[in-house]
Amino acid sequence: MAAAALALSGCITVPTGPAQPTATLGTAAPLSYADRLKATNVVQPTEDAGIQELPQFVTDSRNIACVFTSSRAGNLNQPWEPNNFADGNNAAAPSIPVVNCQMVRYPQPLDADQSDNCSGTNVGYLGGVATLFPDKATYGGCRAGVTAVEAAFGTGGNVNQVMASIPVLAPGQAMEAQGYRCAPMDDGVACANLASGTGFFIAAETYKILGPESP
Repeated sequence: MAAAALALSGCITVPTGPAQPTATLGTAAPLSYADRLKATNVVQPTEDAGIQELPQFVTDSRNIACVFTSSRAGNLNQPWEPNNFADGNNAAAPSIPVVNCQMVRYPQPLDADQSDNCSGTNVGYLGGVATLFPDKATYGGCRAGVTAVEAAFGTGGNVNQVMASIPVLAPGQAMEAQGYRCAPMDDGVACANLASGTGFFIAAETYKILGPESP
């Protein structure tokens, strides 16, 4: 009995095998701008008729302003500057929903994005303008002077009544219309066709043309 008690009171060591490797989770892939836009709260729903005729906004820094509008025969219905959208010659052309954003401070377009030689004129292909169509996004265009937003909110700019009436859209909020959504983020503005992921991101120092696989 004494031997049995002694055996029961002793320490028992349980053998263990070699240490098993611990699974390590990889770094999560960054969300695309389209996914981030989908998660951003919309403060101005499409069906809300209380906004201006064309939904539009300016960032709180006054560096970027965007308008949800339309294009007809290559002419934008742009409320901030004169345009040929209403010309009778364009009346038969289909109206295409677009988002047009203009900037005060902006990067120069990359060579690969300068698809237009401005018809051989001396007009430069400049940055500061981004446009989102149903199937593509573009940055830059032929322009001799400043953008309308630059003329209004830039150094020595003239903020007329039209530009002064553009509502401010704060970071963390989005505006949506015509199947597009835009929101200030990363010191710039991202806009995308949520169905396809096509869009753009623009900021004072950089820009990106977005596709379905773009981070």
